[in-house]
Amino acid sequence: MTRSGSSSPARSAPPAAASARCPRCGRAFDCGKRADPSEPFNCWCTSMPAVPLERLVPNMRCLCPECLAEALVTVSPEAPSG
Repeated sequence: MTRSGSSSPARSAPPAAASARCPRCGRAFDCGKRADPSEPFNCWCTSMPAVPLERLVPNMRCLCPECLAEALVTVSPEAPSG
């Protein structure tokens, strides 16, 4: 028995990412942010470039990999004309 009185075995594998739904396209995807909050943050999005601060929307849910990649392409600086 564990200290909390539970007889469940201790975790041996890291927690899986929780399923989320993209607010932009509606697709389901695995999101590390929604996993167990007591575990370290570990999500696929940490390998992506950061979205510029001015493009962040307060309280917006996470985007799926495809929509985040598309959003990052649309925020790329344009080449100077001329």
